[in-house]
Amino acid sequence: MTTPLVIMHNDADGAVPWYQGIEMFTGLRRLGKPVWMLNYNGDAHNLMQRQNRKDIQIRQQQFFDYYLKGAPAPNGW
Repeated sequence: MTTPLVIMHNDADGAVPWYQGIEMFTGLRRLGKPVWMLNYNGDAHNLMQRQNRKDIQIRQQQFFDYYLKGAPAPNGW
């Protein structure tokens, strides 16, 4: 894997066990791959809480702006 990756995996996901997202993220980080994981506590496989839906839209835009448009890295990266 050479392409930067951002994944979302929530702890209340009823479709995929939460620990599998952690394992994938941790494995990629240990290999030195550019990967970020977003986790919304208490939310399901599809985001149901409005503030989480707004937050992921902002973070996805920041991710693509940084990697595709050369924008500065967002705070906290």
